[in-house]
Amino acid sequence: MELNDRKLKILQAIIQDYIQTAEPIGSRTLTKRYDLGVSPATIRNEMADLEELGFLMQPHTSAGRVPSDKAYRLYVDALMTKTKNTNYQKTFIKANLLKKFVEVERLLQYSSKVLSELTRYTSLALTPQIKGNKLKFLQLVPIDSENLVAIIVTDTGVIKKPLLKITGGFDEASIQKVSNLLNEKLAGLSIMDIESQLIQELNNEIYKCNNIIEKVVPELFQTLERLDDFELFLNGTTNIFNFPEFSDIFKAKSFLSMLEEKEVIKNLVSTSDNEGITISIGNENCYSEVKEYSLVTATFKISGSSIGWLSVIGPTRMDYANVINIMGQISKHINQLLKKGNE
Repeated sequence: MELNDRKLKILQAIIQDYIQTAEPIGSRTLTKRYDLGVSPATIRNEMADLEELGFLMQPHTSAGRVPSDKAYRLYVDALMTKTKNTNYQKTFIKANLLKKFVEVERLLQYSSKVLSELTRYTSLALTPQIKGNKLKFLQLVPIDSENLVAIIVTDTGVIKKPLLKITGGFDEASIQKVSNLLNEKLAGLSIMDIESQLIQELNNEIYKCNNIIEKVVPELFQTLERLDDFELFLNGTTNIFNFPEFSDIFKAKSFLSMLEEKEVIKNLVSTSDNEGITISIGNENCYSEVKEYSLVTATFKISGSSIGWLSVIGPTRMDYANVINIMGQISKHINQLLKKGNE
């Protein structure tokens, strides 16, 4: 059966109508709302063909049709009309993102908030894991007689400030020597390449530091391993209640429960490794918890390595054109800031 221009035009109208109304649409209503140039009977026949082809579904016997995941994929790939940012969106994005962000984590977290406010959907930021990053700078800063803050900066702009407890105390002069030596020996190494065997080598070089290295370095390595956990930031979690299909309390509760599956969300989002924007629709998602939703995800990289993700999650009848447009504008500014910060 051929998917001709008339079928495509009818399908496009159905998808756009359903995105706006969340109501199944029948042939007579479609004729009244859209100038398709054919009779209700012809539209009814074409809709039956589209249903047979898997592009439309009929929720109830007497109801109209709604688009399938297959229809949304065709819409995103070929039928969707691209939109432009409004002046308000451009101004809002520039005012909120064109700032001096030193930390990638903060930049992505704040961008997620902007994304949620503009799209009115739930958004998330997945901050980079640092195990594969290379150390660019490390500074040990005493805060009292037994505690240090380790300021760790990676080559991808990630900044971590873990607290280290050094039993038995230390003197500040020794800590400065240790900081200098750690920078000399560890800069340029990835965290996975930093092994405890370096302790002896370091200890041999500054043996006059009252064995402080034997106290600091093991604690530092253990802390770096713990820092490898990802962080997930969510914004606009209650935005889902703005959509009529989630007026059902059980469906809304299911959505909120899905967002609590952080490992699932992390694995789902981070599988998008292509730089730019990707779209996964309904059953295209590999996890059962997310098969009723769509995700629009932007991946950010520095020197070929993924350093973070932004994503919008919502119903499959998401306003894809608007979300993709806003995501594209935000991504453009993030990439500019990342480029400047990496120069």
